[in-house]
Amino acid sequence: MGHLGNQALKRWLPIRGIFSGLVLSVLFSGAVALAQDQDSVPPPPADSTVQTPVTGSAVRAVRLSDVEGKVQISSDGQSDFDQAQQNMPVMQGMRLHTGDDGRVEIQFEDGSVVRVTPNSALTLTELRRDADGHTVTAITADGGLTYYELNGQAGQYTVHLGGETLTPADSSVFRVNLDQNPEVAVMHGTVKAVDSANGSIDVHTNQTVKFAAANSSQYDLVPSIDSDSWDQWNSDRDQALAMLDQNATTARAGSGNPDDPAWNDLDYYGDWYDVPGYGQGWAPAGVDASWDPFGVGAWGYYSGVGYTWISGYSWGWWPYHCGAWDYFDSFGWMWFPGNCGWGSVGVGWYPYATVWRTPPGYKLPIRPTNPGHGLPPHGPGKHPEPLVAVNRTPQALNQFRTAGQAKPTARAFNFNGNAVHAEQASVHPQQSGPLGESFTNSLVRTNPTYLSVGNNRSGVIPGSFGFSNQSRTAYTGSRGGYVPPSSGARFAGSGASESHFSSAPAAPHFSAPASAPAGGSPGGGRPH
Repeated sequence: MGHLGNQALKRWLPIRGIFSGLVLSVLFSGAVALAQDQDSVPPPPADSTVQTPVTGSAVRAVRLSDVEGKVQISSDGQSDFDQAQQNMPVMQGMRLHTGDDGRVEIQFEDGSVVRVTPNSALTLTELRRDADGHTVTAITADGGLTYYELNGQAGQYTVHLGGETLTPADSSVFRVNLDQNPEVAVMHGTVKAVDSANGSIDVHTNQTVKFAAANSSQYDLVPSIDSDSWDQWNSDRDQALAMLDQNATTARAGSGNPDDPAWNDLDYYGDWYDVPGYGQGWAPAGVDASWDPFGVGAWGYYSGVGYTWISGYSWGWWPYHCGAWDYFDSFGWMWFPGNCGWGSVGVGWYPYATVWRTPPGYKLPIRPTNPGHGLPPHGPGKHPEPLVAVNRTPQALNQFRTAGQAKPTARAFNFNGNAVHAEQASVHPQQSGPLGESFTNSLVRTNPTYLSVGNNRSGVIPGSFGFSNQSRTAYTGSRGGYVPPSSGARFAGSGASESHFSSAPAAPHFSAPASAPAGGSPGGGRPH
Protein backbone atom coordinates (compact mmCIF):
# COMPACT_ATOMS: atom_id res chain seq x y z
CA MET A 1 0.00 0.00 0.00
CA GLY A 2 2.97 2.34 0.28
CA HIS A 3 2.08 3.54 3.75
CA LEU A 4 5.37 5.35 4.21
CA GLY A 5 5.14 7.08 0.83
CA ASN A 6 7.41 6.82 -2.16
CA GLN A 7 10.96 8.11 -2.19
CA ALA A 8 10.06 11.21 -4.15
CA LEU A 9 7.46 12.10 -1.55
CA LYS A 10 9.95 11.66 1.26
CA ARG A 11 12.28 13.98 -0.60
CA TRP A 12 9.97 16.95 -1.01
CA LEU A 13 7.31 16.80 1.70
CA PRO A 14 9.57 17.40 4.71
CA ILE A 15 10.86 20.50 2.97
CA ARG A 16 7.74 21.70 1.18
CA GLY A 17 5.88 21.89 4.46
CA ILE A 18 8.18 24.50 5.96
CA PHE A 19 6.67 27.93 6.24
CA SER A 20 7.55 29.86 9.34
CA GLY A 21 6.47 33.25 10.60
CA LEU A 22 9.86 33.49 12.27
CA VAL A 23 11.49 34.67 9.06
CA LEU A 24 10.34 35.90 5.66
CA SER A 25 10.92 33.18 3.10
CA VAL A 26 11.65 34.01 -0.51
CA LEU A 27 8.99 32.28 -2.59
CA PHE A 28 9.53 31.18 -6.14
CA SER A 29 7.47 32.30 -9.10
CA GLY A 30 7.14 30.82 -12.54
CA ALA A 31 4.93 29.97 -15.42
CA VAL A 32 1.91 27.84 -14.62
CA ALA A 33 0.29 25.57 -17.16
CA LEU A 34 -3.44 26.02 -16.65
CA ALA A 35 -4.71 23.78 -19.44
CA GLN A 36 -4.89 20.16 -18.32
CA ASP A 37 -6.73 17.10 -19.53
CA GLN A 38 -9.90 16.57 -17.44
CA ASP A 39 -8.69 13.14 -16.30
CA SER A 40 -5.12 14.20 -15.62
CA VAL A 41 -4.02 15.38 -12.20
CA PRO A 42 -0.60 17.05 -12.03
CA PRO A 43 2.09 15.81 -9.68
CA PRO A 44 3.08 17.78 -6.59
CA PRO A 45 5.63 20.57 -7.04
CA ALA A 46 9.15 19.47 -7.93
CA ASP A 47 12.14 19.75 -5.58
CA SER A 48 13.44 22.79 -7.46
CA THR A 49 10.40 24.83 -6.47
CA VAL A 50 10.40 24.42 -2.71
CA GLN A 51 11.15 26.97 -0.05
CA THR A 52 14.42 27.04 1.82
CA PRO A 53 14.16 25.20 5.15
CA VAL A 54 14.13 27.23 8.32
CA THR A 55 16.93 26.09 10.62
CA GLY A 56 17.98 26.78 14.16
CA SER A 57 14.53 27.53 15.54
CA ALA A 58 13.93 26.65 19.19
CA VAL A 59 10.17 27.20 19.15
CA ARG A 60 8.19 24.43 20.83
CA ALA A 61 4.43 24.77 20.80
CA VAL A 62 1.87 22.47 22.42
CA ARG A 63 -1.87 22.34 21.93
CA LEU A 64 -4.90 23.44 23.91
CA SER A 65 -6.98 20.36 23.13
CA ASP A 66 -10.05 21.40 25.13
CA VAL A 67 -11.27 24.79 26.35
CA GLU A 68 -14.50 25.45 28.20
CA GLY A 69 -15.66 28.71 29.79
CA LYS A 70 -13.41 31.61 30.72
CA VAL A 71 -9.70 30.89 30.23
CA GLN A 72 -7.10 33.66 29.91
CA ILE A 73 -3.52 33.42 28.65
CA SER A 74 -0.76 35.77 29.76
CA SER A 75 3.03 35.99 29.84
CA ASP A 76 5.52 38.29 31.56
CA GLY A 77 2.67 39.77 33.59
CA GLN A 78 0.76 40.95 30.50
CA SER A 79 -2.29 39.45 28.85
CA ASP A 80 -1.75 37.59 25.58
CA PHE A 81 -5.30 36.38 24.92
CA ASP A 82 -8.37 37.44 26.85
CA GLN A 83 -10.12 34.21 25.86
CA ALA A 84 -8.35 30.98 24.96
CA GLN A 85 -9.68 28.80 22.13
CA GLN A 86 -9.38 25.11 21.33
CA ASN A 87 -6.34 24.40 19.10
CA MET A 88 -4.46 27.46 20.33
CA PRO A 89 -0.72 26.81 20.60
CA VAL A 90 0.87 27.65 23.94
CA MET A 91 4.57 28.25 24.38
CA GLN A 92 7.21 28.69 27.06
CA GLY A 93 6.39 31.33 29.65
CA MET A 94 2.65 31.36 29.08
CA ARG A 95 0.30 31.32 32.07
CA LEU A 96 -3.23 29.88 31.89
CA HIS A 97 -5.80 31.18 34.36
CA THR A 98 -9.39 29.91 34.53
CA GLY A 99 -12.49 31.78 35.69
CA ASP A 100 -15.48 30.52 37.67
CA ASP A 101 -16.65 28.39 34.74
CA GLY A 102 -13.29 27.82 33.01
CA ARG A 103 -11.52 24.54 32.25
CA VAL A 104 -8.63 23.86 29.93
CA GLU A 105 -6.60 20.86 28.77
CA ILE A 106 -3.02 21.03 27.46
CA GLN A 107 -1.95 18.15 25.22
CA PHE A 108 1.74 17.28 24.77
CA GLU A 109 3.53 15.49 21.95
CA ASP A 110 3.78 12.12 23.73
CA GLY A 111 0.13 11.96 24.80
CA SER A 112 0.64 13.48 28.24
CA VAL A 113 -2.01 15.96 29.34
CA VAL A 114 -2.37 18.65 31.98
CA ARG A 115 -5.79 19.91 33.04
CA VAL A 116 -6.83 23.05 34.90
CA THR A 117 -10.14 23.29 36.79
CA PRO A 118 -12.12 26.52 37.53
CA ASN A 119 -10.45 29.28 39.53
CA SER A 120 -7.00 27.78 39.02
CA ALA A 121 -3.78 28.70 37.24
CA LEU A 122 -0.47 27.29 36.04
CA THR A 123 2.56 28.52 34.08
CA LEU A 124 4.57 26.69 31.41
CA THR A 125 7.88 27.84 32.83
CA GLU A 126 9.97 25.67 30.49
CA LEU A 127 8.92 24.27 27.12
CA ARG A 128 11.90 23.34 24.95
CA ARG A 129 14.02 20.52 23.51
CA ASP A 130 17.49 19.56 24.61
CA ALA A 131 20.45 19.06 22.28
CA ASP A 132 19.26 15.53 21.47
CA GLY A 133 15.75 16.66 20.62
CA HIS A 134 14.13 15.31 23.78
CA THR A 135 11.36 17.42 25.27
CA VAL A 136 11.95 19.32 28.50
CA THR A 137 8.78 20.53 30.24
CA ALA A 138 8.58 22.43 33.53
CA ILE A 139 5.22 23.57 34.90
CA THR A 140 4.52 25.79 37.90
CA ALA A 141 1.21 25.21 39.67
CA ASP A 142 0.19 28.76 40.62
CA GLY A 143 -3.06 28.06 42.42
CA GLY A 144 -6.26 26.06 42.62
CA LEU A 145 -6.69 22.47 41.46
CA THR A 146 -4.72 20.98 38.55
CA TYR A 147 -4.32 17.47 37.12
CA TYR A 148 -1.28 15.83 35.52
CA GLU A 149 -1.11 12.66 33.43
CA LEU A 150 2.57 12.59 32.51
CA ASN A 151 4.56 10.05 30.57
CA GLY A 152 7.74 9.41 32.52
CA GLN A 153 9.38 7.61 29.59
CA ALA A 154 9.10 10.24 26.83
CA GLY A 155 10.82 13.46 27.77
CA GLN A 156 11.45 15.16 31.09
CA TYR A 157 8.58 16.60 33.13
CA THR A 158 8.71 18.52 36.41
CA VAL A 159 5.96 20.32 38.31
CA HIS A 160 6.79 23.07 40.81
CA LEU A 161 4.64 24.24 43.70
CA GLY A 162 6.16 26.58 46.26
CA GLY A 163 9.41 25.02 47.42
CA GLU A 164 8.58 21.57 46.08
CA THR A 165 9.57 19.99 42.77
CA LEU A 166 7.55 17.00 41.59
CA THR A 167 8.98 14.49 39.09
CA PRO A 168 7.09 11.42 37.86
CA ALA A 169 9.24 8.29 38.24
CA ASP A 170 7.17 6.54 35.57
CA SER A 171 3.88 7.18 33.77
CA SER A 172 1.93 8.82 36.55
CA VAL A 173 -1.43 10.44 37.22
CA PHE A 174 -1.66 12.94 40.07
CA ARG A 175 -3.46 16.10 41.14
CA VAL A 176 -2.15 19.19 42.92
CA ASN A 177 -4.46 21.15 45.22
CA LEU A 178 -3.29 24.59 46.38
CA ASP A 179 -6.60 25.86 47.75
CA GLN A 180 -5.22 25.60 51.28
CA ASN A 181 -2.03 23.80 52.33
CA PRO A 182 -0.25 22.27 49.30
CA GLU A 183 -1.41 18.72 48.65
CA VAL A 184 -0.40 16.11 46.06
CA ALA A 185 -2.54 13.02 45.50
CA VAL A 186 -1.17 10.22 43.28
CA MET A 187 -3.83 8.15 41.49
CA HIS A 188 -1.35 6.03 39.55
CA GLY A 189 2.42 5.59 39.41
CA THR A 190 5.07 7.22 41.56
CA VAL A 191 5.94 10.90 42.02
CA LYS A 192 9.14 12.06 43.70
CA ALA A 193 8.80 15.28 45.70
CA VAL A 194 12.01 17.21 46.43
CA ASP A 195 12.06 20.30 48.67
CA SER A 196 14.39 23.30 48.57
CA ALA A 197 16.78 21.60 51.04
CA ASN A 198 17.00 18.53 48.74
CA GLY A 199 14.94 16.42 51.07
CA SER A 200 12.79 13.97 49.10
CA ILE A 201 9.89 11.59 49.42
CA ASP A 202 8.33 9.11 46.97
CA VAL A 203 4.54 9.24 46.76
CA HIS A 204 2.98 6.08 45.32
CA THR A 205 -0.40 5.03 43.94
CA ASN A 206 -3.30 5.92 46.28
CA GLN A 207 -1.11 8.04 48.55
CA THR A 208 -1.38 11.74 49.38
CA VAL A 209 1.35 14.03 50.68
CA LYS A 210 0.21 17.16 52.56
CA PHE A 211 2.83 19.88 53.06
CA ALA A 212 2.89 22.43 55.85
CA ALA A 213 2.20 25.92 54.49
CA ALA A 214 4.98 27.55 56.50
CA ASN A 215 7.63 24.88 55.90
CA SER A 216 7.46 22.54 52.90
CA SER A 217 10.03 20.21 54.49
CA GLN A 218 7.32 19.26 56.97
CA TYR A 219 4.65 16.96 55.55
CA ASP A 220 2.19 14.18 56.27
CA LEU A 221 2.11 11.11 54.02
CA VAL A 222 -1.40 9.65 54.00
CA PRO A 223 -2.12 6.15 52.58
CA SER A 224 -5.35 7.26 50.91
CA ILE A 225 -6.83 9.89 48.58
CA ASP A 226 -9.55 12.33 49.65
CA SER A 227 -12.50 12.71 47.34
CA ASP A 228 -12.88 15.62 44.89
CA SER A 229 -15.70 15.86 42.36
CA TRP A 230 -13.36 17.22 39.68
CA ASP A 231 -11.67 13.83 39.38
CA GLN A 232 -14.79 12.85 37.47
CA TRP A 233 -14.13 15.58 34.89
CA ASN A 234 -10.55 14.33 34.58
CA SER A 235 -11.87 10.82 33.96
CA ASP A 236 -14.45 12.09 31.44
CA ARG A 237 -11.70 13.79 29.45
CA ASP A 238 -9.70 10.54 29.49
CA GLN A 239 -12.70 8.78 27.97
CA ALA A 240 -13.05 11.45 25.30
CA LEU A 241 -9.42 11.07 24.22
CA ALA A 242 -9.61 7.27 24.43
CA MET A 243 -12.50 7.29 21.96
CA LEU A 244 -10.33 9.07 19.40
CA ASP A 245 -7.48 6.55 19.39
CA GLN A 246 -9.32 3.23 19.33
CA ASN A 247 -9.23 2.80 15.54
CA ALA A 248 -6.11 4.10 13.78
CA THR A 249 -4.76 3.73 10.26
CA THR A 250 -1.08 3.27 9.44
CA ALA A 251 -0.96 6.58 7.54
CA ARG A 252 0.99 8.37 10.28
CA ALA A 253 3.71 5.70 10.55
CA GLY A 254 6.22 7.67 8.48
CA SER A 255 5.79 10.97 10.35
CA GLY A 256 8.33 12.53 12.70
CA ASN A 257 6.23 11.58 15.74
CA PRO A 258 3.50 9.00 15.06
CA ASP A 259 2.64 8.83 18.78
CA ASP A 260 1.47 12.45 18.90
CA PRO A 261 -2.21 12.27 19.92
CA ALA A 262 -3.20 14.91 17.34
CA TRP A 263 -3.06 12.14 14.71
CA ASN A 264 -5.91 10.39 16.52
CA ASP A 265 -8.21 13.30 15.69
CA LEU A 266 -7.55 12.82 11.99
CA ASP A 267 -8.28 9.08 12.07
CA TYR A 268 -11.51 9.71 13.97
CA TYR A 269 -12.85 12.66 11.95
CA GLY A 270 -11.58 11.85 8.47
CA ASP A 271 -10.10 9.43 5.96
CA TRP A 272 -6.65 8.75 4.51
CA TYR A 273 -5.92 8.06 0.83
CA ASP A 274 -2.68 6.71 -0.59
CA VAL A 275 -2.45 8.94 -3.67
CA PRO A 276 0.01 7.88 -6.41
CA GLY A 277 2.85 10.38 -6.64
CA TYR A 278 1.75 12.19 -3.49
CA GLY A 279 1.63 9.58 -0.72
CA GLN A 280 -0.82 9.69 2.16
CA GLY A 281 -3.42 12.45 1.98
CA TRP A 282 -6.22 13.22 4.45
CA ALA A 283 -9.69 14.69 4.06
CA PRO A 284 -12.44 15.16 6.65
CA ALA A 285 -15.35 12.73 6.45
CA GLY A 286 -18.87 13.90 5.69
CA VAL A 287 -17.96 16.86 3.47
CA ASP A 288 -18.02 17.48 -0.27
CA ALA A 289 -16.00 19.51 -2.76
CA SER A 290 -17.55 22.77 -1.53
CA TRP A 291 -16.08 22.49 1.98
CA ASP A 292 -13.55 25.19 2.93
CA PRO A 293 -10.60 24.18 5.18
CA PHE A 294 -10.07 27.83 6.13
CA GLY A 295 -13.75 28.66 6.56
CA VAL A 296 -13.76 28.85 10.37
CA GLY A 297 -10.84 29.92 12.54
CA ALA A 298 -8.79 32.90 13.60
CA TRP A 299 -5.37 34.49 13.38
CA GLY A 300 -3.70 34.86 16.79
CA TYR A 301 -0.56 36.89 17.46
CA TYR A 302 2.45 35.34 19.23
CA SER A 303 5.48 37.40 20.12
CA GLY A 304 8.54 36.21 18.22
CA VAL A 305 6.44 34.06 15.89
CA GLY A 306 3.86 36.43 14.43
CA TYR A 307 0.31 35.49 13.54
CA THR A 308 -0.54 31.80 13.61
CA TRP A 309 -3.69 30.14 12.31
CA ILE A 310 -6.03 28.71 14.97
CA SER A 311 -8.53 26.36 13.37
CA GLY A 312 -12.15 26.28 14.46
CA TYR A 313 -12.39 22.58 13.60
CA SER A 314 -11.84 20.28 16.58
CA TRP A 315 -9.27 18.20 14.65
CA GLY A 316 -7.47 21.31 13.41
CA TRP A 317 -3.92 20.94 14.73
CA TRP A 318 -1.56 19.13 12.34
CA PRO A 319 -3.30 20.17 9.07
CA TYR A 320 -2.66 23.83 9.89
CA HIS A 321 0.89 23.63 11.29
CA CYS A 322 2.75 21.46 8.80
CA GLY A 323 2.26 19.84 5.40
CA ALA A 324 0.22 21.27 2.53
CA TRP A 325 -3.40 21.52 1.36
CA ASP A 326 -4.29 20.78 -2.26
CA TYR A 327 -7.57 21.01 -4.16
CA PHE A 328 -8.74 18.32 -6.60
CA ASP A 329 -11.66 18.87 -8.96
CA SER A 330 -14.79 16.87 -8.08
CA PHE A 331 -13.28 15.67 -4.77
CA GLY A 332 -12.30 18.87 -3.02
CA TRP A 333 -9.58 19.62 -0.50
CA MET A 334 -6.99 17.12 0.73
CA TRP A 335 -4.12 17.64 3.17
CA PHE A 336 -0.71 16.00 2.72
CA PRO A 337 1.50 15.81 5.85
CA GLY A 338 5.12 16.87 5.68
CA ASN A 339 7.66 17.55 8.42
CA CYS A 340 5.01 16.98 11.08
CA GLY A 341 6.70 16.23 14.36
CA TRP A 342 10.28 16.53 15.46
CA GLY A 343 12.80 14.45 13.55
CA SER A 344 13.20 15.40 9.90
CA VAL A 345 13.76 19.10 9.22
CA GLY A 346 13.35 22.09 11.53
CA VAL A 347 11.01 22.02 14.50
CA GLY A 348 8.10 20.03 13.04
CA TRP A 349 5.55 22.76 13.84
CA TYR A 350 4.88 26.01 11.96
CA PRO A 351 2.47 28.93 12.34
CA TYR A 352 0.38 27.97 9.30
CA ALA A 353 0.11 25.45 6.50
CA THR A 354 0.93 25.98 2.85
CA VAL A 355 -1.52 25.61 -0.05
CA TRP A 356 -0.76 24.27 -3.52
CA ARG A 357 -3.91 24.67 -5.61
CA THR A 358 -7.31 26.21 -4.92
CA PRO A 359 -10.78 26.18 -6.52
CA PRO A 360 -11.36 28.88 -9.18
CA GLY A 361 -11.82 32.27 -7.52
CA TYR A 362 -10.95 31.01 -4.04
CA LYS A 363 -9.12 33.41 -1.72
CA LEU A 364 -7.30 32.34 1.40
CA PRO A 365 -7.79 34.45 4.54
CA ILE A 366 -5.10 37.09 4.65
CA ARG A 367 -2.50 36.64 7.36
CA PRO A 368 -2.12 39.91 9.30
CA THR A 369 1.39 41.30 9.28
CA ASN A 370 1.34 43.61 12.32
CA PRO A 371 -0.57 43.57 15.60
CA GLY A 372 -3.52 45.93 15.62
CA HIS A 373 -2.46 47.60 18.88
CA GLY A 374 1.21 47.95 18.02
CA LEU A 375 4.15 46.75 20.04
CA PRO A 376 6.18 48.55 22.70
CA PRO A 377 7.72 51.06 22.57
CA HIS A 378 5.62 52.23 19.59
CA GLY A 379 2.29 50.99 20.86
CA PRO A 380 0.52 49.93 24.06
CA GLY A 381 1.58 46.62 25.52
CA LYS A 382 -0.99 46.17 28.29
CA HIS A 383 -3.85 44.85 26.17
CA PRO A 384 -4.12 41.47 24.47
CA GLU A 385 -4.07 41.45 20.71
CA PRO A 386 -7.57 40.50 19.54
CA LEU A 387 -8.05 37.39 17.50
CA VAL A 388 -8.68 38.17 13.86
CA ALA A 389 -11.60 35.80 13.39
CA VAL A 390 -12.67 34.19 10.13
CA ASN A 391 -16.25 32.93 9.92
CA ARG A 392 -16.79 32.52 6.21
CA THR A 393 -18.63 29.20 6.46
CA PRO A 394 -19.63 28.52 10.08
CA GLN A 395 -22.28 26.08 8.80
CA ALA A 396 -19.39 23.78 7.82
CA LEU A 397 -19.10 22.81 11.48
CA ASN A 398 -22.31 20.82 11.10
CA GLN A 399 -20.81 18.59 8.40
CA PHE A 400 -18.53 16.56 10.64
CA ARG A 401 -19.01 13.39 12.61
CA THR A 402 -20.99 14.04 15.77
CA ALA A 403 -21.40 12.20 19.06
CA GLY A 404 -23.33 8.96 18.92
CA GLN A 405 -23.19 8.74 15.13
CA ALA A 406 -21.26 6.34 12.96
CA LYS A 407 -18.45 7.69 10.84
CA PRO A 408 -19.74 8.90 7.45
CA THR A 409 -19.02 6.61 4.53
CA ALA A 410 -15.64 7.44 3.01
CA ARG A 411 -15.73 9.01 -0.44
CA ALA A 412 -13.96 7.37 -3.35
CA PHE A 413 -11.28 9.55 -4.89
CA ASN A 414 -11.09 9.39 -8.70
CA PHE A 415 -7.44 10.05 -9.47
CA ASN A 416 -6.33 9.98 -13.11
CA GLY A 417 -9.19 7.67 -13.95
CA ASN A 418 -8.53 5.26 -11.09
CA ALA A 419 -10.51 4.97 -7.87
CA VAL A 420 -8.42 5.49 -4.74
CA HIS A 421 -10.21 4.11 -1.70
CA ALA A 422 -9.78 5.22 1.88
CA GLU A 423 -7.34 3.37 4.14
CA GLN A 424 -8.95 1.05 6.67
CA ALA A 425 -8.26 1.23 10.40
CA SER A 426 -5.89 -1.59 11.33
CA VAL A 427 -4.17 -0.41 14.52
CA HIS A 428 -6.13 -0.88 17.75
CA PRO A 429 -4.41 -0.21 21.10
CA GLN A 430 -5.02 -2.71 23.85
CA GLN A 431 -5.56 0.18 26.24
CA SER A 432 -6.61 3.66 25.16
CA GLY A 433 -6.32 7.10 26.71
CA PRO A 434 -3.58 9.64 27.43
CA LEU A 435 -1.24 7.05 28.95
CA GLY A 436 -2.50 4.00 27.11
CA GLU A 437 -0.61 1.90 24.57
CA SER A 438 1.11 4.14 22.04
CA PHE A 439 0.47 3.95 18.31
CA THR A 440 4.03 2.72 17.74
CA ASN A 441 3.71 -0.10 20.25
CA SER A 442 0.28 -1.05 18.92
CA LEU A 443 1.61 -1.15 15.38
CA VAL A 444 4.64 -3.25 16.30
CA ARG A 445 2.51 -5.62 18.38
CA THR A 446 0.17 -6.33 15.46
CA ASN A 447 2.88 -6.24 12.76
CA PRO A 448 6.39 -6.65 14.23
CA THR A 449 8.09 -6.08 10.87
CA TYR A 450 6.39 -2.76 10.09
CA LEU A 451 8.82 -0.46 11.87
CA SER A 452 11.14 -0.50 14.84
CA VAL A 453 9.93 -0.04 18.38
CA GLY A 454 10.22 3.42 19.91
CA ASN A 455 8.62 5.76 22.40
CA ASN A 456 7.38 3.00 24.71
CA ARG A 457 4.61 3.96 27.07
CA SER A 458 2.99 2.30 30.01
CA GLY A 459 -0.45 0.85 29.29
CA VAL A 460 -2.76 2.30 31.88
CA ILE A 461 -6.05 4.11 31.86
CA PRO A 462 -6.51 6.28 34.94
CA GLY A 463 -9.52 5.25 37.02
CA SER A 464 -12.31 7.57 38.02
CA PHE A 465 -12.98 8.91 41.49
CA GLY A 466 -16.15 10.59 42.80
CA PHE A 467 -15.15 13.55 44.95
CA SER A 468 -16.15 16.99 46.32
CA ASN A 469 -14.36 20.30 46.70
CA GLN A 470 -15.17 23.45 48.69
CA SER A 471 -13.56 26.17 46.58
CA ARG A 472 -15.23 25.48 43.20
CA THR A 473 -18.57 24.15 42.10
CA ALA A 474 -18.68 20.36 42.24
CA TYR A 475 -18.45 18.71 38.81
CA THR A 476 -21.73 17.12 37.79
CA GLY A 477 -20.88 15.55 34.43
CA SER A 478 -22.69 12.35 33.46
CA ARG A 479 -20.86 9.10 34.15
CA GLY A 480 -22.80 7.18 31.53
CA GLY A 481 -21.13 7.20 28.09
CA TYR A 482 -18.97 10.25 27.34
CA VAL A 483 -20.20 12.55 24.56
CA PRO A 484 -17.20 13.82 22.54
CA PRO A 485 -16.93 17.56 21.90
CA SER A 486 -18.50 19.06 18.81
CA SER A 487 -16.34 19.50 15.73
CA GLY A 488 -15.59 23.10 16.52
CA ALA A 489 -17.00 26.39 17.73
CA ARG A 490 -17.56 29.73 16.10
CA PHE A 491 -14.87 32.18 17.08
CA ALA A 492 -16.54 35.11 18.77
CA GLY A 493 -16.82 36.89 22.08
CA SER A 494 -14.11 38.52 24.14
CA GLY A 495 -10.85 39.05 22.37
CA ALA A 496 -12.14 38.24 18.88
CA SER A 497 -12.82 40.48 15.91
CA GLU A 498 -14.64 38.94 12.98
CA SER A 499 -13.53 39.06 9.35
CA HIS A 500 -16.38 38.09 7.02
CA PHE A 501 -15.17 37.59 3.47
CA SER A 502 -18.45 38.43 1.72
CA SER A 503 -16.34 40.07 -0.96
CA ALA A 504 -13.00 38.65 -1.99
CA PRO A 505 -9.99 40.43 -0.50
CA ALA A 506 -6.92 41.29 -2.51
CA ALA A 507 -5.12 38.19 -3.70
CA PRO A 508 -2.52 36.99 -1.18
CA HIS A 509 1.06 36.35 -2.21
CA PHE A 510 1.47 32.69 -3.20
CA SER A 511 4.12 30.43 -4.55
CA ALA A 512 2.97 28.64 -7.68
CA PRO A 513 2.75 24.87 -8.13
CA ALA A 514 4.28 23.23 -11.14
CA SER A 515 0.89 22.96 -12.84
CA ALA A 516 -2.81 23.02 -12.04
CA PRO A 517 -5.69 20.66 -12.78
CA ALA A 518 -8.47 21.60 -15.15
CA GLY A 519 -10.78 24.16 -13.59
CA GLY A 520 -8.37 24.72 -10.72
CA SER A 521 -6.26 27.71 -9.93
CA PRO A 522 -2.70 27.95 -8.70
CA GLY A 523 -2.92 28.52 -4.97
CA GLY A 524 0.53 27.63 -3.83
CA GLY A 525 2.66 28.84 -0.97
CA ARG A 526 0.94 30.10 2.14
CA PRO A 527 -1.58 32.58 3.49
CA HIS A 528 0.20 35.92 3.54
